[in-house]
Amino acid sequence: MVANRVQRAIHLLLLAVIVYVLTFFTTMPDFDLWARLAVGSLFFQTGHVLRHDIFSYLPTKDLWIDHEWGTGVVLYAFAKMAGDTGIFLLKGLLIASMLVVVGKTIKLRGGKQPPSPLFYALLAYALFPGIASLLRSQMFTYLFFIVWLYGLERVRQGERKLLWLFPCTMLPWVNMHGGFVAGIGLLLFYIVGELLNRRSVLLYLVILLGSLAVTLINPYGLALWRYIVEASLMPRPFIPEWNPVSLRGPMQAIGGLQVHFLTGYFVVAGLTFVGAFRTFVRGEKLDWTRIVVALGLLLLSLRHQRHAVFFVLAAGTLYYEPMVGLLDLPRRFLRKALPAQAVTLATGARWGLGWVLPALVLALILPRLSHRMMVDYRRFPVGSLEFVKQNALAGNLATSFDWGSYASWKLYPQCKVMLDGRYEEVFTNDVSESAMRFAVKQGNWWEPLDRFPTDIVVLPKTFYSQADLSRLTAWKPVYQDYVSVVLLPLDRAPGTYTRPDYRDRAYGREDLGKTIVTRR
Repeated sequence: MVANRVQRAIHLLLLAVIVYVLTFFTTMPDFDLWARLAVGSLFFQTGHVLRHDIFSYLPTKDLWIDHEWGTGVVLYAFAKMAGDTGIFLLKGLLIASMLVVVGKTIKLRGGKQPPSPLFYALLAYALFPGIASLLRSQMFTYLFFIVWLYGLERVRQGERKLLWLFPCTMLPWVNMHGGFVAGIGLLLFYIVGELLNRRSVLLYLVILLGSLAVTLINPYGLALWRYIVEASLMPRPFIPEWNPVSLRGPMQAIGGLQVHFLTGYFVVAGLTFVGAFRTFVRGEKLDWTRIVVALGLLLLSLRHQRHAVFFVLAAGTLYYEPMVGLLDLPRRFLRKALPAQAVTLATGARWGLGWVLPALVLALILPRLSHRMMVDYRRFPVGSLEFVKQNALAGNLATSFDWGSYASWKLYPQCKVMLDGRYEEVFTNDVSESAMRFAVKQGNWWEPLDRFPTDIVVLPKTFYSQADLSRLTAWKPVYQDYVSVVLLPLDRAPGTYTRPDYRDRAYGREDLGKTIVTRR
């Protein structure tokens, strides 16, 4: 009894450390975080959702459908309460909740023992690409997705008392992220799977109709669905996470080695395939719902890297037992080869791989973690925007796609920006395509500067060469930091300017709970 309590305490401790590492492993803000915080600030000031864009100087749509407005409100509330500590707290709560629901779903499906810390560590590594920045709106979708998976498994077991779960969670989900369609898609997978299993799908149809009705409870009504359909079918060739999975990358450096960013996803996919194949060979009854969910999400993830998290969550949960069952092979080998030592070796392996190895890896990682959010001057134009701010250079500012949201947060209403991550929400296709050519240096990328009245340009130095800058004959560089250069029109360029030191750490700290001033 005492041994079981000690083992459970160690298990919970390692699980808490895994959540802690995932929370603080990266303190780099996402490029779109700033737009979300700005929306949250404006909501608390005005008490309503903005229906027209105020941050860009380009022609915009008549209606701004902000499918993430609820996330902005929640993020800003935590930031206003405790600054970046509040954001870390929210991220930790989301991650911990996801892992807890995964464990509960595995237990619900008949898991003979709770997942080991090694399994959670693998799951965390596979999930990391989806949470590899301070906090992104889709993390709410990931949590709601696994909650729905748990609820649907309860329904499969004949329970009806949890039917309220789906419409009640859909209400915040539809107002926090457009990924609510993942819940609808998951439900459709279950309907197809249960039909193949020759089981009634009446309850699933009731859930579907109720959830679809709740999706209309949003600030935009049916217009949200028109936007979601258009955005879902829109090609995004310039956004890496919307590209198909490729063995060529993206890569990341780990201990001096170049490792594929989706290595954890590949491992989970491989274990799922081998476990499913072993189940089939052993003649076990096919569960078509499990097959349809895993295969459907695998195909979606291969088409768009962004969907890899959905596959990892579903496959790691639904195929946990077949994965663990793969350990039977080495166990049987040990019993035959070393019958006297088999139990001792199995116990040692279970403790070594399940407890000691994760503990050692976590011990190596923990000292490297930071607890402060810092805007890295090697990734953001910290100095250039400080230059614009300190020298009161007001007007329309054109910068790269990734930096637009940060520029709005830093400079509005002193400056309006050309483009940011909200491009499909705010602009018509022809306007966003024209601005995107400038943002990603494609074709006659300089033409949008003439088409749309622009007063300031901030370009990434690694993307635009000196030859590229020479094309801008009407512009002159006046300042540069580690990653960017500021250009002004020739008639405004001469003058004496304050030149901030971009390496000053004070410029990398942001008050995440500040109030966005809506007018001068």
